[in-house]
Amino acid sequence: MNYILRNGYFPFTNEITDIYIKEGIVQNIGEGFEKNNPQAKLIDLEGRILMDGFVDSHMHLDKALIGERIINKSGTLNEAIKIMSKYKSQMTKEDIKERAEKVLEMAFQKGTRFIRTHIDVDETIGIKSVEVLLELKEKYKDMINIQIVAFPQEGIVGNRKSYNYLEEALKLGADLVGGIPATEDEPIKHIKMIFELGMKYDVDIDMHIDETDDAKSLTIRDLANITIANGYIGRVTAGHCCSLSANDKNTIRPVIDLVKKAKINIIALPSTNLYLQGRGDEFNIRRGIAPVKLLLDNGIPVMIGSDNIRDPFNSFGNGNLLEELLIAAHGTQMGGEDDLNKLFDTVSIVPGKILGFGFGIKEKDKANFIVLDARTKMDSIIGQVNIFGYFKNNMFEINI
Repeated sequence: MNYILRNGYFPFTNEITDIYIKEGIVQNIGEGFEKNNPQAKLIDLEGRILMDGFVDSHMHLDKALIGERIINKSGTLNEAIKIMSKYKSQMTKEDIKERAEKVLEMAFQKGTRFIRTHIDVDETIGIKSVEVLLELKEKYKDMINIQIVAFPQEGIVGNRKSYNYLEEALKLGADLVGGIPATEDEPIKHIKMIFELGMKYDVDIDMHIDETDDAKSLTIRDLANITIANGYIGRVTAGHCCSLSANDKNTIRPVIDLVKKAKINIIALPSTNLYLQGRGDEFNIRRGIAPVKLLLDNGIPVMIGSDNIRDPFNSFGNGNLLEELLIAAHGTQMGGEDDLNKLFDTVSIVPGKILGFGFGIKEKDKANFIVLDARTKMDSIIGQVNIFGYFKNNMFEINI
């Protein structure tokens, strides 16, 4: 089936135009296709948003849905880590695959077409989870573009086995190397070891940084300095960065300047961090979200991801990035039109471009875009709209 989709609103160029798809391939973007293609099915989108799809820049597919099997009774980060370490020893490839596929299908239905997922690699699980995700990356390649981050959740300093598994994951085909210095007694050494691997295999680095309420914990400064020292400017991403919100603006302004110099991208995880952070506060309970608005106002690229979906770290999540944006809008107090437009970009064009997903609908590309049942970015978040339609198996399926 060939299609002409008329009056689609392209939100990142702010234009309404038509798109002609032949045998699942974007042939032309513009106008006047009907005359030469009378057999094509004509669908009027009536100004609805037409875009590549959403980008989930930070997810843990190997942990997803474990919360439906084992409960974090305290809801704390410490208990979540303990539960995960125990459950991990029982995980089979079948278990990992079953849970991850459910979330991939869930995310696809909600419009996600690009995912960066952190996958645990250590002496307990080895590279089992990475092997599963590499299989799923291939299986879902026509639906979702998946990037795999080899992630040392249990630490590597003083643990050569886990370090070796991390290297093996990169040899096997993991796209990036991750890090989590907070698990170590020597966080700077952890960062340096991750950089050794990143540079050896010429892959980008994506670290969990400062997922804490402790105002004194600003490991982001060490990450930025090491990034600059190793000439990895523009190739490093920092997720969470909660402790930035525990400090006043005068304290974090020089940190922001350093982050800007290193060209580090920041990923905020509002749902998980609203749920986990501030639990030790008895009054003036902190939100614990990275200061998204302040970072954006200072020219730092910010992205928003779902992080944990129904696992020991977060009981919630539907693989729905519009839902994550609504949570973010509340948690960061970004409710104006300009703010909401910027938030929309944090799950679309910003990570789509910066994380190397090749974001942007182009002629001769495979048609795998979505149409939102909204005519503005702001309305899509406030209205929590459905996906009007999307391509699957070269067919445009109208969803509502």
